[in-house]
Formats: sequence, structure tokens, C-alpha cells
Amino acid sequence: MADLAPRPALAGFDLPLTFGGVTLAAGEDAPMLSLAPFRGRAGAVAEALGAALPGPGRAAALGAGSRLIWAGLDLWLLRGADATPALASRLAEDAAVTDQTDGWAALRVVGAGAPEVLARLVPIDLAPAAFPPDAVARTGLRHIACVLIAASDGCDVLVTRSLAASAAHEIETAMRAVAARAALRSDPDARPGNR
Repeated sequence: MADLAPRPALAGFDLPLTFGGVTLAAGEDAPMLSLAPFRGRAGAVAEALGAALPGPGRAAALGAGSRLIWAGLDLWLLRGADATPALASRLAEDAAVTDQTDGWAALRVVGAGAPEVLARLVPIDLAPAAFPPDAVARTGLRHIACVLIAASDGCDVLVTRSLAASAAHEIETAMRAVAARAALRSDPDARPGNR
């Protein structure tokens, strides 16, 4: 019988990568639960968590460095140390709770040019005024469904584990393109045909 060994979601990528002041790194490897409160039980879930459930398009900090992330109609993701089996058990009467830890991977895109890089990949406005810290969007990163979470220094990108390497490749390609364009703007003589 084959001896199956766990393999990191981003195997084959030597992260972090930096191009033009933007860095792509693997996000924190953290436990994650999906929480879907039963009808009329959202208040009980919020009480058990000790925090209000964030509204559409928002994320909120929860103790121990955890984040509660809006993920759709009556659906939240709890990511971080608070996402424990004990909490899942405690919420079982009030919500459908599913361990998502092994199903998702996280990437971080940080740096002043992060919005410009991600703008090549997602169909939403990522300017800080439109997408401030703790803003959340479920969107497509080219052909890959993702959850974007704005941070003060860039964005966290959550994707299904099976597409993590593809997402990293797409982001790396966009980073290289933005860095190359910036280099051409700063040195017009470097353009092909100008020599």
C-alpha cells in the first residue's frame, strides 16, 4: 500500500517572493471553521463567540489573533486559534459548523503596489478608499474563486487548497508585470527598440 504523506498546499513555490516592492508570502497556517447559524440562532452564535458577527463585506478581530470573516449570506469563517473543536462542539446546537482547515490555503500580498498587482486579477476596486482594512470580498482571482481580506499593508487571499499553487502563480505573474512596467516608466530608454 502507498505511504501517503501530507504535502504543503504551496509545495513547489519558494515563498516569499518580492518584485517591485510587492511581496507574495504564504499566509499564516491557522485552523478555520465555517459557521452557518440556524434560522434565528445568529444571536446565540454571536453570544457564544463573544463578538458580533460582522456584516456583509467585513471582517472583525476575535480574541487570540483570530478573525471572523463574512463569507456569504448567513455564513462566516472563523480563522485562527479560536477555531477549536471545543468551540465547534459548543456551537453545534446553534449552527452548522464545519472544519475547513485542510480545505483552504492563505496567501498574503503586501506592499504599496499590492492593490495595483491584484487589480490585474480581480474585478473589484481595491483602492484603499473603496476597500479599507477589514473589508472582505468573495470574488474571482482570474479563474480562481477566492476570499479577499484587506489589511493595512495589503491583502490576505484565501483560496481552496487545490488551487493555491495556481493562485500563487497568477499573483507572481501580475507582480512581475507591474514591476516591469514600473521599471520602463522610470527608464524609457530601456524599452525594446530604443537601443
